[in-house]
Amino acid sequence: MTTKKWVLLIVSGMAGCAVLVAIGLFAWFFGLGSAGVDGWMPVYKTEQTASTHPGFLHTTVTSGTSVYVSDYEEYALEVENKEPKNAIGRQPVGGASVYAIDGQKATDYIAVDEGSEMPAYGVYRNSQLPPFDWQHAKFQLMILSGSISPRVGQRVTDPALIDDVVTALRDGTPVPSPTLAAGNAKNIHALSLCTDQLPGIVYSPKVYVDPAGPVYLASSVAMVSPNSNQWKEARWVPAGPLFTKWVRMP
Repeated sequence: MTTKKWVLLIVSGMAGCAVLVAIGLFAWFFGLGSAGVDGWMPVYKTEQTASTHPGFLHTTVTSGTSVYVSDYEEYALEVENKEPKNAIGRQPVGGASVYAIDGQKATDYIAVDEGSEMPAYGVYRNSQLPPFDWQHAKFQLMILSGSISPRVGQRVTDPALIDDVVTALRDGTPVPSPTLAAGNAKNIHALSLCTDQLPGIVYSPKVYVDPAGPVYLASSVAMVSPNSNQWKEARWVPAGPLFTKWVRMP
């Protein structure tokens, strides 16, 4: 074989390889799959519309015939493991992953990376399942997070104190407040309420500690933006006497 033919064969081979690489990159970027240890991970496509709850969003992620939803009821749900590791799919643009939740069937609940610069995982419920009924759940553990209260980080198992929180959220009457309307997020805390009925996921209502004294609770809060210090929608109710005293007690 002449030198010229060898050169042509080498050039043709390199061109073929380049085409295969380009096809692979095209498929990865536009949602035809993502190579992984277990093969090609499915793509979860996202659609977002306004929720029937003013100020909130109705978001769905779909893979094949499986549809998962995040709406007002899911805003207060968080993954217990803040950094899920078991990726089961990805989103079509940007490559953000979709994860299984420890303790949950991937057919029931999944965690979707909703962050931009930093990972932030939203809990999504299979649309065929009813929303989590926090109003009648039996919570075994409560933890307060935030920066103001001396109770931050404490683990509570007292049924009476936990019930005081759930009762206020369930039966309380929303109240207007100039301080709440201003929406200063630096005074917001979050509760993690854990139940064996929802393993791997915590119900996380918000707590607003008013500098003037009162304490308020809200099941779900919609922020103006992820990095904003203001919220736009929340149903704030006065906290019960047990919880108010507990939050403010040194």
